[in-house]
Amino acid sequence: MKIIAKRNLYACLLVFFLFFFNTVRVNASGIDTIDSSTFKSDYSISEVHIGSSVSEITSTAFRNLVNLREITVSEKNPFFASYSGCLYDKGMTELVCFPPALKGAIIPDTVISIRENALHGLSEDLKEQVRSVVEEQANWNLPEAEVPGEHFVHTIYGVRWRQNDGNIVLPYSNIMSLAGTIVDASSTGDMTQPKQLEEAFNFFSDAITYERSMDVPSGDWIKEYASKTLSEKKGNCYGYAAAFGYVARGLGYEARVCTGTVESALGGRAAHAWTEIKMNNKWYIFDTEMQNAKGSGYYKQTDATYPAGPIERQAIYTIEF
Repeated sequence: MKIIAKRNLYACLLVFFLFFFNTVRVNASGIDTIDSSTFKSDYSISEVHIGSSVSEITSTAFRNLVNLREITVSEKNPFFASYSGCLYDKGMTELVCFPPALKGAIIPDTVISIRENALHGLSEDLKEQVRSVVEEQANWNLPEAEVPGEHFVHTIYGVRWRQNDGNIVLPYSNIMSLAGTIVDASSTGDMTQPKQLEEAFNFFSDAITYERSMDVPSGDWIKEYASKTLSEKKGNCYGYAAAFGYVARGLGYEARVCTGTVESALGGRAAHAWTEIKMNNKWYIFDTEMQNAKGSGYYKQTDATYPAGPIERQAIYTIEF
């Protein structure tokens, strides 16, 4: 039997007790500010939903809510958002609160800062893990001008190549020039590196036309297939994977092309190729050909989340200009 009781906090803050699920849920709506007086350190609260009207949340708003394990936010709220139980600013760049009773969460790769008291109540081990992830993301989630190493940069003369010593030069090979045209068409210099990658992925997936071909390449084929696909704006999965690998490398990422098999829509296994990019010390799958065919779901996937899995690698090719 589910018993629901409710009481008012300041006439516009509703609290729902769901005893069947051992949950105390607070719906904070109709107010514009949440501070330490809103919840009064009520240790029984386990879930908080933030309405569309809330525009300010102080750093002490959730202190001492030791059983809080989830925060959700109305999609209509223009200032805050939630993901995997945690509270963020709307742009998902700042972690506002990691609920103290939440034992783990996926932190979006756009998060580069932690608000004061956001980790209040967490174990020291979990605090260190969260800080480490956010600090690492802050180090690579950089604007183009601050990205270390060799990569494309936008200039008033078009996309150019920045060398390790900081010198800006013209692309010095055909494949570099071809990859640069994708970067030039899809991104701008004021974007962060991950945003440039996302925009390039979406642009590339739409701009390249699939060309059916049953040939399976051999030998040193990566540059040849990439050049053909980028110049003709069409190719098979091997061309898609190789070409986008050079685009990702041009944006400053470590990139590789993998060949192997995936689950076929017709049943059984099918030969395939895809791009993998190293982000935050982990390799992710970026399958532009599948994105073109299916429309979504193939950006930055893991082996566990890749829609056409299980994925099986047979060969790996590192991308370098």
